[in-house]
Amino acid sequence: MYNNYSMNQLMLDIPTAYEPEENHPAYQINQLVESLDFTDEYTTGRYPYHPRLLLKLVLFAYTRGIRYGRMIERFADENKVAM
Repeated sequence: MYNNYSMNQLMLDIPTAYEPEENHPAYQINQLVESLDFTDEYTTGRYPYHPRLLLKLVLFAYTRGIRYGRMIERFADENKVAM
């Protein structure tokens, strides 16, 4: 299985922390994905990233017109909201 993942966990507030406004597409995608049920009954092994994180990144990249894996990776490295 994967590590336990929660967007509501306590974190240290560092100057690079960023939260988009409520009307930003990233905020809406976050609300949508967090409302989904992610119970994995048939998985084996351990994911390096939680499926919610990857789904959020892919959906946000699609809203920006990015459709390919390597371009999504570059997008996630360069875009503050995608981080």
